[in-house]
Amino acid sequence: MTLSYFFKIRYTAFVLAVLTFSLLTSGEGVAQRLPGMNESPWFGFFSGYIKRDFDMGIDDTGKLWIYLKTNQKERVGRSRWIKSSFAIRAEDEGGKRIVRNFKQGDVFESSQKAGLDHEEVKYTAETAGGAKVEMSVKYTRKGVILDGKILDGGELSNKGKLTLVISVVVPAMYGPVYNDDDDKAKERMSDDELVFKRASDNKRVKLKTYIDVDLASEKNAKDGITELKVEMVSMEEKTLEFSSEGDGGIIYLENPKAGVKSKLWKGYNVIWEKEMSADKENPFVIEVG
Repeated sequence: MTLSYFFKIRYTAFVLAVLTFSLLTSGEGVAQRLPGMNESPWFGFFSGYIKRDFDMGIDDTGKLWIYLKTNQKERVGRSRWIKSSFAIRAEDEGGKRIVRNFKQGDVFESSQKAGLDHEEVKYTAETAGGAKVEMSVKYTRKGVILDGKILDGGELSNKGKLTLVISVVVPAMYGPVYNDDDDKAKERMSDDELVFKRASDNKRVKLKTYIDVDLASEKNAKDGITELKVEMVSMEEKTLEFSSEGDGGIIYLENPKAGVKSKLWKGYNVIWEKEMSADKENPFVIEVG
């Protein structure tokens, strides 16, 4: 290696370091996560909440995680962890939608320190394009209350109606051993069911988890629901309940693949939406019973 080549490498590294420092100190478009804890099992989490039947927490990119617990007070395996993520959606009069998900690479801020002592967490998330939302997370004895309000629509302000969207992904709650044995699944899951109230007529609908179902059909949850209760043996003898308080939000139930029937024990999505024009509180409630 020649001396000139050596200095060229050192000079390139120096220029890259200067550019990186300039970006980090400019305050424009710089990714920033929430402060995170360093102790297991909460490494990288901004907030955690511990109860006998479940753990809940907000990670450093604003996602909510729910961990059901066994009777031995241990978290269930990774395949049964429940994840919630947040987004802002703009929709014009023609139905065209633009979605900005809260994700790694966005800017997250909070005046609170990371820890396990929060009763309520507030943080802001600024997505690509300058859309900014303040999220509120209140822990309760049974679960969590989620809400948010828009601070700045950014580039979405002129794109139509703005909506806050919270998506809960509930994974398969049984192992693959039941995939090819309908009789075995029916026997094991005979007491399992999803019960929800349709928003359109307040009618209660019950669905068995071992039957192929299209959640978006007219007879099920196409036009949204106001509450949902889920009971499955594989949820460690616990129930999951979702509800939208007040009249400002609505819940949609979806199959993992839109428009494709599937057995509910294999997973489903719970989507809560709230139009951002009103400042009044109409939160989304998740409880573990």
